[in-house]
Amino acid sequence: MVEPARRVSARLQSIPESATLAITAKAKQLRAAGEPVIGFGAGEPDFPTPDYIVEAAQEAVVDPANHRYTPAAGLPELRQAIADKTLRDSGVAVEASQVIVTNGGKQAVYNTFAALTDPGDEILLPAPYWTTYPEAIKLAGGTPVDVFAGAESDYKVTVEQLEAARTENTKALVFVSPSNPTGAVYTPEETAAIGQWAVEHGIWVITDEIYEHLVYDEAVFTSIVKAVPELANQTVILNGVAKTYAMTGWRVGWMIAPSDVVQAATTLQSHATSNVNNIAQKAALEAVAGPLDAVNDMLKAFDDR
Repeated sequence: MVEPARRVSARLQSIPESATLAITAKAKQLRAAGEPVIGFGAGEPDFPTPDYIVEAAQEAVVDPANHRYTPAAGLPELRQAIADKTLRDSGVAVEASQVIVTNGGKQAVYNTFAALTDPGDEILLPAPYWTTYPEAIKLAGGTPVDVFAGAESDYKVTVEQLEAARTENTKALVFVSPSNPTGAVYTPEETAAIGQWAVEHGIWVITDEIYEHLVYDEAVFTSIVKAVPELANQTVILNGVAKTYAMTGWRVGWMIAPSDVVQAATTLQSHATSNVNNIAQKAALEAVAGPLDAVNDMLKAFDDR
């Protein structure tokens, strides 16, 4: 019998496992063995999901409507609630039809690069960065281009650095503020300058806003589309309930994008995963449509620590 020349695709062999999850698993293993370990891997609040969100999920479990397939792009009421929440928290007006509910923030990241990237496209990636970004870019056929900013610059890249890295193949910029993993927060002025540069050169912006509420001291979160409204037609906003509402295990994220990107990403998701778990979507609906009291309580505890 002749064995296949390659059992696993070169595409998947080229990417490592998530370093974040690997470190987190190791920390949990050591703690289980009695070691006094503090894990700095996954960004995971140590609070339970707020009771009112859990109760919404419990009610959803017994509703037969949630026992069936639902639209691949998400429950219509959740998509509307996310649009409303985006206006409330980011000051950016979007339509529910621009929202796709995903299986956690990671699927939103993957969908976005798959929808925007062709082989040969370069994606500017400020470093240090979350370990999933470059792998998702490469899986989509793109090339991540690191733009490094160290402690001396507060881990924030400048327009001059981005311009130096730009080529005729530059398709998009990944903009993360507040940043994972550094915690850096761009000022409104810095955010506007980068947004204007992207508009000037026709570069897409993929902005990950999942840490929008976890800001401290004098830092202010500014959505890049709020700072530069004319950027709206070339921006994808990524977000989710994981960090803000201590819902990492519920796996509900979303992407907000122009209609053509939404359609492409929805088609991809319809083949990949179909709809997100309906019970988790109902819990997320309660979270994003509800008050921020529990969020503010957690933020105060984080700040005190």
